[in-house]
Amino acid sequence: MERYFASVKEGVASLSEESAHHLRDVMRGRSGETIEIVSEGKVYEAMIASVKPLKITIQKEIETASELPRHLILAFSLLKGGHDELVLMKGTELGVGAFAPFVSSRTIIRLEKGEGEKRRSRYEKIVIGAAEQSKRTMIPEVNPIRNYRDILEIKADHRYLAYEGKSLGSFELRGMFSSLGKEETVLAVVGPEGGFSGEEADLARAKGFEEISLGKRILRAETASLYLASVFAFLSEGGK
Repeated sequence: MERYFASVKEGVASLSEESAHHLRDVMRGRSGETIEIVSEGKVYEAMIASVKPLKITIQKEIETASELPRHLILAFSLLKGGHDELVLMKGTELGVGAFAPFVSSRTIIRLEKGEGEKRRSRYEKIVIGAAEQSKRTMIPEVNPIRNYRDILEIKADHRYLAYEGKSLGSFELRGMFSSLGKEETVLAVVGPEGGFSGEEADLARAKGFEEISLGKRILRAETASLYLASVFAFLSEGGK
């Protein structure tokens, strides 16, 4: 059953223009068809009352729980080749609560004036589509694209820097993530293709970040983000 995020008022769901186009013209929605609507964290069974004009009526609320008990803010560098979009899509599927894209000294992509907001708008569309596909009940927030120093000012209960300069060794994420309390917030910062400079690592330490290793192998930037998100989700949902 297709799922869409929408606003609900007086038993009628209102979709965004893009979601309405997807339902009507891409998925070929038909009158009488049942779909799922998510509004303010609640999931409803709904029916397409008419296609033109599009009218969707709420039938009943559905009990569901698809969100992680903890909140992960994944800060990642802009990446070439569309790999940052892969991080957004798959990160959403894995339960990431918010994304904080940034530019650091070794980030290959450099934005022209005004390009940041265009890219963010594209990111938000990717996240909405991935949230609907993966049956999320919330859309992860996409923060404005910032510089590395500003990312280090984000508040969280626990703040980690995935740093390749740290000795590669034991699977320390298990102990860190397993010990988190429910509803705690974690900020994890993952660098670009060239990693972080020594000065950037020093700055994070000075800001109170704890360095973490992602294991015995050197991972590509996009793999590192998704690996970290996967481990976080697994351990947050009771994995051992």
